[in-house]
Amino acid sequence: MSDIAHVRWLSKPSLTRPVMITAFTGWNDAADAASNAVRNLIEGWGAQPLAEIDPEMFTDFATIRPHIRLKDGLTRTVVWPTVGLWHVQGAGGDIILALGPEPSLRWRAFSEQLLGVADHFGASMMLTLGALLADVPHSRPVQIIGTATDQDLIERYNLQRSRYEGPTGIIGVIHDVCATTALPSVA
Repeated sequence: MSDIAHVRWLSKPSLTRPVMITAFTGWNDAADAASNAVRNLIEGWGAQPLAEIDPEMFTDFATIRPHIRLKDGLTRTVVWPTVGLWHVQGAGGDIILALGPEPSLRWRAFSEQLLGVADHFGASMMLTLGALLADVPHSRPVQIIGTATDQDLIERYNLQRSRYEGPTGIIGVIHDVCATTALPSVA
């Protein structure tokens, strides 16, 4: 995997073949469904900070603006729109959670940073969450669709191979990079 120079480590735990679960705010996150799901996992599992991907190379700050915060009511601090990574170690297996804004720029390079973290820990699978707007009557269940890059995963989880063609978000690029690195991925 490529150099992960844009990853700022906050801790370096010993993880065993973790599953990486990701969600990005923006186009693939209708009603904040995907980002709220990962946010709830971070909070519910008591996930610990692992790393951040420096947004400088990947974010158009005119579109996704940093915020000013007051520290102790006096000092102004800039809070950058960063993709954060957290880790959970448990009996059911180790997990890395990634959450933040969909990058605006250099999607392949960003995906390589994310997969570089996965490679560093010997991740066993990439799982991306997303949500798109659709006309769904309130009287019907919401349809959940899943796909995978690996035929074994498609069969194991009763998924379908994606037949979608059209515009994509960062999730599509991440799955494309996963396919070139042989990391199984599920969406």
